[in-house]
Formats: sequence, structure tokens, C-alpha cells
Amino acid sequence: MDQKPSSLLVEYLPLLPSGKAIDIAMGKGRNALYLAERGFDVEGVDIDEAAVGICKEKAEKKGVKMKSVVADLTSYQIFEENYNVILCFHYLQRDLIPMMKAGLKKGGIILYETFLIDQHIQWGTPRHREYCFMRNELLDFFKDFRILYYKEGFVTKEKALASLVAQKNS
Repeated sequence: MDQKPSSLLVEYLPLLPSGKAIDIAMGKGRNALYLAERGFDVEGVDIDEAAVGICKEKAEKKGVKMKSVVADLTSYQIFEENYNVILCFHYLQRDLIPMMKAGLKKGGIILYETFLIDQHIQWGTPRHREYCFMRNELLDFFKDFRILYYKEGFVTKEKALASLVAQKNS
């Protein structure tokens, strides 16, 4: 069964500038495939070889072209001003954020959504608190961007997220 794309991505799709997009830690590619099906030139990156293989198979079945890369994001290079759109869902590597910001072209948009510390405190997941943003931390990372959307807190009884859509100033 295909996983649906993020509701945040679906909602903000009309605002996204066309062109090159990268999905950081794409998993099986639900968001990357969604953009590729809508004409974006998509690159998806994940360390999980099996997940990337599933994404490639889905892309072939759907007849869409996209670049799927197996890579360790701790050593991955995001080139400056290379992307119109950057996606990052359910992944946090703080030292990658400055590279993600630099990787956006002027006017480009980033969609970032991952776990908030409240979830770890309340439910112990993710197991490692360093995989969760502290309160307002995601917002602070992008204070030099135009914030189009920001929300944090519990979205269900057991799931707390920090969600952001931000545009690089032109």
C-alpha cells in the first residue's frame, strides 16, 4: 500500500516554486514521488538501501523520473543555491540545517517537520531526545527566512511535532 504524502506538503504545494527539489531522509519516497509526479526534478536521499530501492520501483511503476541516492547524510554534500524546494520529514541532524538553508536558491522554500521534545518527555519516543527539536528550536534555525507556516505541539495524543514552511529571502 502506498503511503500518502505529508499533509503539510499537499497543503503548501501551490506555493512551491517549480524546479529542483531534494527530499532529505526520504525513506520509501512518499513525498519525493509526490513532487516528481507533479513535474519537479527530484532528488531523494536516504541511508536505507532497501527503502531507496522501494522508491525506485515505485517511480518506475508510476513512470516518473527522479534521482534516488543511498547516502549517509552525516557526510552528504548539499550544494549551495541548488534547489527550489527542500523537504525534510521525521529526521533531525542539526549540523545539516545550515547546509540545507544554503542549498536553497533565493525564493526557494523548505518544508521541515519532525518530532518535538514534548513527545519524548511524554512517551519516551523517539528513544533519543537529541532526535527531537526543543521548543521553538526549529523556528530559531529559520529566523532569517520568511516564515510561511509554523506550528508545534501534539497533533495526536501520542505524537508531538514541530512543523515549518519557510522561504529563503530573495
